[in-house]
Amino acid sequence: MRRFEFSKHRPLMSVLALGSALLLASATAVSANPGGIPAGSKLVYNFNVIGYPRGQFYDGNCGNGHRIFVNRDAKGAQLLIQNSTSGWSIVDCNATSDHQAVLATNDVGILDIYVRILGKPGGNINICGNTLTDFLNGETLCLLGTIDLTRGRGKSKFQIAPSAMFDASLENLIWSIDTNADFRILQFRVYSRPF
Repeated sequence: MRRFEFSKHRPLMSVLALGSALLLASATAVSANPGGIPAGSKLVYNFNVIGYPRGQFYDGNCGNGHRIFVNRDAKGAQLLIQNSTSGWSIVDCNATSDHQAVLATNDVGILDIYVRILGKPGGNINICGNTLTDFLNGETLCLLGTIDLTRGRGKSKFQIAPSAMFDASLENLIWSIDTNADFRILQFRVYSRPF
């Protein structure tokens, strides 16, 4: 029987161990961001908009600044976007019933914001940034853009959201939010851009 001598092969074993560690580290870095988000982007902040049972007023915990609650089947729920000097945060998480939630943002011009819908198939959310009604024809205008997502049956992927809907550097913004009975969760991820 032949004996394997580690002392003779120590340099080779060290190189193999180092190579394995680098390969594992690079695979982890590549897979760190969800699909649809460029490699090299760094997560700055994340939050979820969660569908709360219809007609109920939320009076619980905000989840350490990472959740906003809106009723399922909401019509015109409101979220105020305001400028912050200290980073992104949920100031008030309650957008249920007639309450207005508050999201503080900053540095929007140098960040990318991604969004995806999860939960029950058929769930829908429509967000209108800075609603204005055209009095001539009664049409509702969304001056800063919209986010209109319906949950399909396949895998949900992140897509870029209109950054103007988050930029309160000049003035506070109001979102008007409509959901259907099947709405459950909307995820937002804020990333710094890769160099």
